[in-house]
Amino acid sequence: MSNAPRFIHLRVHTEHSLLEGAVPVKKLVDLCKAASMPAVAVTDTNNMFAALEFSVTAQGAGIQPIVGCQMSLAHDPAAPGERPRLPAPIVLLAQNEAGYMNLMKLNSALYIGKGGQLPQITLAELAAHSAGLICLTGGPEGPLALLIAAGQMPKARALMQALALAFPHRLYVELQRHPGEGGKLPEAERAPNRAWSKWPMTWTCRWWPRMMSTSPRPRCMRRMTP
Repeated sequence: MSNAPRFIHLRVHTEHSLLEGAVPVKKLVDLCKAASMPAVAVTDTNNMFAALEFSVTAQGAGIQPIVGCQMSLAHDPAAPGERPRLPAPIVLLAQNEAGYMNLMKLNSALYIGKGGQLPQITLAELAAHSAGLICLTGGPEGPLALLIAAGQMPKARALMQALALAFPHRLYVELQRHPGEGGKLPEAERAPNRAWSKWPMTWTCRWWPRMMSTSPRPRCMRRMTP
């Protein structure tokens, strides 16, 4: 029987995702090697601080590094006079050198010219720098799932269409099955027009197994932080 893995993590938050992750890069590579995973993606929140260390360490261990980033997308801009709406996360993965360069440009766009707002990119910025990138819709906390859960299907359709145009054949709707009350599955599974995208199963990895049971502090700190 083959030992080939049936699952490769595409959403790992390292210790560089402040208050969100606690996986040291070297520990991550060791875990992947022990699990015979041939590849893994690091997608820290709104930064690429781990990119160089991760790439060098993973390649040295014979593991294919997938450089990515979870970015906050301003998916539902407020109308004039309205309070600004919070952005929601999507995940971008570099396919090639052009994608890596665009990933760096988008990382800069998160912070430049935002007028004191939280780090975020606009749909226009995303579309302008989409070449060489794969887009994941962000799971249950992503903009698509939030719009569907709020019953805003026209906005969800418009967002799907905009993302599909920016990422032809490179858009993936994430499925993360966390049943709610009564075993109800996520609303994102009702995403409009499945023909626009593919549907991978993902899991947001933030701690290695032992830490998950002994160090809840990052989660507690996040809840206490305004």
